[in-house]
Amino acid sequence: MIIFLAFAYVLSAFVYFYSNKAGYSFLRYILKRKNINIYLSLEIFYLILTSFIVFSSNPLNWIVAILMFLHLLGIAWIVASPDSFYSNAEESIGMDNIMFENMVVITFLIYAGLALFSRVLF
Repeated sequence: MIIFLAFAYVLSAFVYFYSNKAGYSFLRYILKRKNINIYLSLEIFYLILTSFIVFSSNPLNWIVAILMFLHLLGIAWIVASPDSFYSNAEESIGMDNIMFENMVVITFLIYAGLALFSRVLF
């Protein structure tokens, strides 16, 4: 299951990277206020996947648990304060679009590496 999680992170990174290079940014699309359901669906997918790994593994996989809490914080932030979330997202995209897109791709690749690294540790 950890390999599937890492594959999902790598696939997401590839989608964000390829859509940006093709001239259409999937990241900008899901960060629009009208597409909140798509963003929440992706976050909930990762939350369910990581929580399944955390609650079904013995001993507790701390690295995947941290990833789970990061996804939980992302969901809580957008549900509790959508205005703050979208103003921060617009500010980040507006400052340097290419850098922001690349940071998201790098973040997902780091998440994939952490998930695979947690398999070695536990």
